[in-house]
Amino acid sequence: MSPSSDSLCPQCAKIDFTFFTKSSGLPQFDAGFRPRLSWSTLLPEQCSFCQLLLHCISDCQGINKPFEGTIYAQFKSRELRFYIEDGGAQRTGRKLDYSIQRCQTPPLSPLIEELRRSTYFDVNELKLWLDACEVHQCLPADISQHSLPEDFRLIDVENECIVQTQDHIQYCALSYVWGDVQQPLLTSANRLESPNSLKALDLPKTILDAMALCRDIGCRYLWVDSLCIVQDSKNDKHHQISSMADVYSLSFLAIAACAGDDANAGLAPYGKPRRYSAISSLIRSNSNGSFVASWSPQVAAQEIVESVWASRGWTLQEYALSRRVLFFTGEYVFLRCEKGLWCEDFGLGFSNCFEMGRKWDLPLPRFYRRTPDPDRHYSSTFSQLLSQFVRRVLRYEEDILAAFTGILTRMEENIGPHLWGLPSKEIGSALQWTTHRPFPGIERVGFPSWSWAGWIHDRHDPTFIFEAYFDMYTGFDQRSTNISVLTCYAVKDDQSIYTVEVCDIEQNLFRLKKASDTHQSSFRIDAAEINHLKVGLIQYFPPQPIIELSAYLALQTPSKPPLSHHLFPWASCSRVYIGRTMSTVNGMFPILIKEGGPIKGHIHLKPEWRESEPDFMELFVSTIGLYRTNDSDALQVKCRVVLIKLLHDTKPPVYRRIQVSQYPVCFNDWKLIKPKSRLIALV
Repeated sequence: MSPSSDSLCPQCAKIDFTFFTKSSGLPQFDAGFRPRLSWSTLLPEQCSFCQLLLHCISDCQGINKPFEGTIYAQFKSRELRFYIEDGGAQRTGRKLDYSIQRCQTPPLSPLIEELRRSTYFDVNELKLWLDACEVHQCLPADISQHSLPEDFRLIDVENECIVQTQDHIQYCALSYVWGDVQQPLLTSANRLESPNSLKALDLPKTILDAMALCRDIGCRYLWVDSLCIVQDSKNDKHHQISSMADVYSLSFLAIAACAGDDANAGLAPYGKPRRYSAISSLIRSNSNGSFVASWSPQVAAQEIVESVWASRGWTLQEYALSRRVLFFTGEYVFLRCEKGLWCEDFGLGFSNCFEMGRKWDLPLPRFYRRTPDPDRHYSSTFSQLLSQFVRRVLRYEEDILAAFTGILTRMEENIGPHLWGLPSKEIGSALQWTTHRPFPGIERVGFPSWSWAGWIHDRHDPTFIFEAYFDMYTGFDQRSTNISVLTCYAVKDDQSIYTVEVCDIEQNLFRLKKASDTHQSSFRIDAAEINHLKVGLIQYFPPQPIIELSAYLALQTPSKPPLSHHLFPWASCSRVYIGRTMSTVNGMFPILIKEGGPIKGHIHLKPEWRESEPDFMELFVSTIGLYRTNDSDALQVKCRVVLIKLLHDTKPPVYRRIQVSQYPVCFNDWKLIKPKSRLIALV
């Protein structure tokens, strides 16, 4: 017999039910204010809320199952999440996958106090989400203003063939993992343009499901890389891959197949049952409203970041450049657009995860944004996406730039035309990329060491929850502290030299003075200090005219890297003592003027690499800026330095980039080392 709707046991009566509706931005949702609840006894015969608790424990195994132990609960973004500590001698504990939420106005069905089970995804929910998204205007109002690549092809899901179009028509785009499945490919000899030509092929389950989904939502066309790019044509591959930014950003909907590890995984729970079991939902009401115990969307979202799909390099730009993405995890479905996030609610009215302040997001990098950061040289979106990308896996290492080309293209206004993936704006800051981990790693053949593309980085770790938000330039591209002091050149394919950047002394002084003026007057740099600094900048970072490199360019040696891999900076260089004892505080090696002297900075190196290298090593200054000193608010000019290793003692000498200093070096200390301004070659 079900208890009355107002029956709550003494423990459940203590719950502040307003937390189910309060905005996550309110103070009570800070860690120190969230109420922590606990139950050691459940009374499901008397209390409707205890029935919900017991359902969360039993996962649909029956609400009368005996319970022993202690349940701990805490609100997280309007969900009541649980941790259970068993009552046995071992006192083992586990987090529960189910949570309790408050039902809002149900979009699909009336609230009936019953146990429900959902085995398949209901496409009607998706149609409601897409209707709601239309209010956000995430898609371009007039897509005719945006160009699609030439020879753009799509799957016609009704006629089951490949069609070519230059017109702007509505289409979906599939993002999936190929894996080791042998799948049919579009080739020069087999264009698959005849109606029903795809029926004769053994298409993978994921593509078949995506075609069926398109038919269900009334979208006639689908883009899939294996069937819309001529796979045996280098020209077509290059042309289509160069247009990935448009292919995904102009799609009506991107479909992300996050379940399984190959193209036969399908789009479960669409087309086949949920991966593990049906999701059950129990509804109970009391005077505070109607509540549902069901699978937590926040728990379900972890399946995305732990998926093979999220570990693959190509899928990052496919997600980040899309206007809205539909995720199939095998157990759950989400729709993320630029301004909203929906999850399955089985008609119970809790699907909009951004509604009324119920803020939480998928554990993925943000969508691409053009919005610049006024305090940084590069958009944080760019550097966060880059940080996520370099830790992902590629089947072919030579695809490292191709798989990121769409993002580099979209970010060109912010970073400038890229140099092997590196921003060409503020080249001194660009060279300061870091993974915040010990270096060097394994070199990637065919790419220069001064680019992040030149190294194989530590791979995807789904258990490291903050990995998605690491930033390869945080603290290294601030406008006030990282002003480039390099005059830099590069080489075109025809061996002509062109200028990447020139060190502008007057402009740099203006920027330092502007940064100083943002601080209290007592800590600002005065006119005398500015003049003294100007002398130092002219002495150590003089702008250099474009130079003649014909002798070096003509030099023919077997070990000489391709000219396109070269970057030629005029830089302030010096040999500096790098300590051999790693700090127990920060895990880095100290930078000193001489052995036994005071520590002037730190650099993050792999211990085995440091052990094999000499005491004194070469560094050059990449940026300067104003920093507050540790013991006061006084401002000090400091410089960031980059560690390099000599490869060839030619003119100019050729170096490999190793690592940027984690902490800046005082400019006055750098001058004591007696550095020299000279031209070097980075490869």
